[in-house]
Amino acid sequence: MSNSPPLDGLRCFKLQSRACGPDCMAYIRTPPGPDYVDQQWANCMLLVNAHRTGKHLVVIAAALGEQNAKAKTALADQARANQPLPPSPR
Repeated sequence: MSNSPPLDGLRCFKLQSRACGPDCMAYIRTPPGPDYVDQQWANCMLLVNAHRTGKHLVVIAAALGEQNAKAKTALADQARANQPLPPSPR
């Protein structure tokens, strides 16, 4: 016979047998914002920080993609500008 609590409500993502509540050091109130509405994981500081980090990485990747495209265009423009002129017809 087990004394473990029933598996309803918010559970720890690291240890499913543990209820996630105010006694957990990572438990927080749901942050403001549309990303966190009605999300159980929004009560876990570790998961909220992982979510925020992911959003920042998307922004950084997009900026690097734009920078890479500009660099490729600049190299192609430079290669075209450095081509020898064709001989003039005489």
